[in-house]
Amino acid sequence: MPNDGKVVKLYVKGAPVGVEDGTLVGFLAEPDRARAPEWLLTPEGGGFRLTAKGTEETVVSEGTERTPVAVRSDDSPASVWRLQRVDGDGAKTITSAADLRSGTYAIDQNGLALGRDLFEDLSSLPKRVFVRTDDRDPQWTIEVLD
Repeated sequence: MPNDGKVVKLYVKGAPVGVEDGTLVGFLAEPDRARAPEWLLTPEGGGFRLTAKGTEETVVSEGTERTPVAVRSDDSPASVWRLQRVDGDGAKTITSAADLRSGTYAIDQNGLALGRDLFEDLSSLPKRVFVRTDDRDPQWTIEVLD
């Protein structure tokens, strides 16, 4: 594990985040929640690469259109994301792993927000995460583990 990264758990709309069929999803149902991996966040090019711990699979945007987010091996700029910590004072861009702490964040790439749909089916099936989400306030919870 690189010394400059942080191991975290990711949550979107309260659901732990994991991978299903090569896409990023939020797990709602209890049996699925156990499948949510820990993530390694490493600084890269002014942002962070989000890698499923123990793999080389990273969260990747496949363009600028609204689309489900892929998770695969990728070391291109398409797998680098901006993290902004959101609190009562507004949003602050985080560029160093030393500044990462548990809290609420917005995640985007080139201004295209990462998040779940604003309107989803009511089932407990895993919910896909999209780049260029239609959610007007897509907030994430990052829980720093180390």
